[in-house]
Amino acid sequence: MDERRRGMAAIFTVLFLVSLSLHIQYPIFTPYAVALGATSFFVSIMMSMSSFANMCGNLIAGPLIDFFGKKKFIVVPLFLSGLLMMAHGVAANPDVLLVLRLFNGLVLAFMTPACFALLSGYAKNSHQQGKYMAFNGLLMTIAHILSPTIGGYLVEIVNYQGTYFLIGGCILITAIIALLYVREFEPIIVHKKEQADSGGLKLDRHLLMIYFVAFSLMYAQGTLGYELPFLVVEKGMSTSDAGKLFSYIGVGTLVIVCMTWINRISALLRTGVGMLVLAACFYQMVVPFTPLSLGQLLFVLGIGLGILFPAITTLITEKIDKTKHGTAFGILSAVFSLGIIASSLTAGAVRDFISPYFIAFIVVALAITVIGWQGLGYKDKSVVSN
Repeated sequence: MDERRRGMAAIFTVLFLVSLSLHIQYPIFTPYAVALGATSFFVSIMMSMSSFANMCGNLIAGPLIDFFGKKKFIVVPLFLSGLLMMAHGVAANPDVLLVLRLFNGLVLAFMTPACFALLSGYAKNSHQQGKYMAFNGLLMTIAHILSPTIGGYLVEIVNYQGTYFLIGGCILITAIIALLYVREFEPIIVHKKEQADSGGLKLDRHLLMIYFVAFSLMYAQGTLGYELPFLVVEKGMSTSDAGKLFSYIGVGTLVIVCMTWINRISALLRTGVGMLVLAACFYQMVVPFTPLSLGQLLFVLGIGLGILFPAITTLITEKIDKTKHGTAFGILSAVFSLGIIASSLTAGAVRDFISPYFIAFIVVALAITVIGWQGLGYKDKSVVSN
């Protein structure tokens, strides 16, 4: 295996292990915070503040990654995050937990766009970009399936504190792997004269459309991530039951990402179809119109997410020069965080008066309207040639 392949295998390994480690806490964070004395609204504040810190870090990280390189922005945040996750296990009250989540969201903000930019840099053309993003989506989906179930059972074996110590330890091991094996390769870029541009990232209406769709996607997912754990708490279900619910979403996503032929379809068309599936699922949660159980509905919702995530990242790479991928993915990560912030705060504030799922349905429906309106004139932009 040559150095390039070893480096690419390392970045895939890092992304998988980080996703597996971080998502283990999905079904356990809300019960843990409640056990420490947090109210439902304070839980929404904790989730929102973490995402706010992540968003601010994303906006700072993008240009720095393009200028200074990517590896250092992967390794250092991983070491810091591992220590912070261990500190979660010794939090004495919700206020300490809030501070820890705030700092963890900030340090991880530098890692995510750096990983995506580095992964994009390994590709020699847009076809390889789509292939690598799809494979990354497959790994992330497997992590999303395994991690909630693992987290649910770990709590029953080693309690909340022990689970957070294990999560932190796994992230520290991942940081060592990144330090030893991740390599940077600069993309080979051919600039045409008419493409020469010394300015920053230009946010045209089509790029803004992509970012709004990304916001609505994460708003919907953030609503689900906030509401499902509370459903578990309110119904007295176990943490392992919560993990199984999240795993249904992952299984649905896995079914789609394994269908590699889907990547041959226009990314814009895939985005529209994925948003329609998402809208139908959230409408079903408010006004049931099919006899689906919760598990079956989450499986279908996972299918929509499996269509959407690779499609959105592909749309970004089609529109942006490789030299600005760090900035582009930094903004994308910030938009994702903004969706989580908005959904968590809204769900925490209105859940006693109106279903947060209905608000999510409205946001997704608006995104579908934007896709139909702005997407009519959308054209793929090839900015890199091999």
